[in-house]
Amino acid sequence: MASSDGALEPVIDLMLHNQIVNGLKIDNPKDFDHLCNGCTNGKSYWLPMPGTSTSQYSKMELLVMDLTGPMSVPTWDGFLYALVVVEVSYRYAVGRLSRDKDETGPTIHNIVTMLERQSGLKAHQLRSDNGTEFINTTMSQFCQRNGIIHETTVPYLPKQNGIAERAIAVFYVCRAHQEFNIYL
Repeated sequence: MASSDGALEPVIDLMLHNQIVNGLKIDNPKDFDHLCNGCTNGKSYWLPMPGTSTSQYSKMELLVMDLTGPMSVPTWDGFLYALVVVEVSYRYAVGRLSRDKDETGPTIHNIVTMLERQSGLKAHQLRSDNGTEFINTTMSQFCQRNGIIHETTVPYLPKQNGIAERAIAVFYVCRAHQEFNIYL
């Protein structure tokens, strides 16, 4: 990359003038006043996620969800996965266990229907990660049929779905306390 005075970057300039790299010829330094994709990616960094969201949601405007599993040890009834759906405005969470990922679609349908009936309001948006349990024709048809917008988070950025991630952590802590109290 050329600096503001038109000189090449010091390392490239050093390689060029000392002939360190065989075949390195730069006829017009202005042709090299940009970064290649590799350099751009190498010099990029992620900005930290904001600590808290300033967004305000009305009741049933946003439901966030996440599926965790398979668990290393199944429950007594053979469940390996846990689905958590959280209504964001009141942080009301609903958790369901399942034996297989394929049960996720019908379970979400049942939870959303239950929340809509209990609140008297329709769900507006669902937010999930990009897992195949959420991105499929069953979910697409359910959302289209009910006029629900399905948003997905950025891949490999679980902090963006932090409310659901935190709810799963809370459920695990509660479960651990229940197991501990059994032996008291």
